[in-house]
Amino acid sequence: MACDPFLVSRESTAFNLSLPSGPFPVVLAIAEIPTDERVAFATIRLNKATPISWEMLTTGSHDVSTLQAGHIFGYPVDSGTGCFMDPAAAKALEQTMRDENEFFKFLIEEMKKNYRPTWDWLNMRFGAGNLIAFSSGYGDGVYATYAGRDEKNSLVAVVTDFEVIPSENYPD
Repeated sequence: MACDPFLVSRESTAFNLSLPSGPFPVVLAIAEIPTDERVAFATIRLNKATPISWEMLTTGSHDVSTLQAGHIFGYPVDSGTGCFMDPAAAKALEQTMRDENEFFKFLIEEMKKNYRPTWDWLNMRFGAGNLIAFSSGYGDGVYATYAGRDEKNSLVAVVTDFEVIPSENYPD
């Protein structure tokens, strides 16, 4: 799943796409802009194949075919932070956040250990999984996550686009 880790709750749901289990690298694409750096994309690399097609991931009853042009399904960010984690880690994080009112401060301090000017990240174990958290582009908003598939239609990557790079720079 992808969500704002500071807003994880029972309403946070996993994607309507099963991902393989196991350790996979998360790669942050950093955009160097005139005034600073921003996390433009966060990617889970499932293998080294090159994605040739992309599909917007959904949760619950969302259906991409019902979207109006220019609209997305995405996850809301209200803390300037996005993340990837499996549902078991989300459940453990949610429980910890409920049990320890000030736990969010601990997460913030842990993220600061990996601080770069205008962005940071965190990799922390939770239950049987882990939480990979990162600054979300320019901060708060709603961000879509996409599945990338190779020429055999195998899932090779999952990417959240933080809308740092204008979409008109990319062909449809």
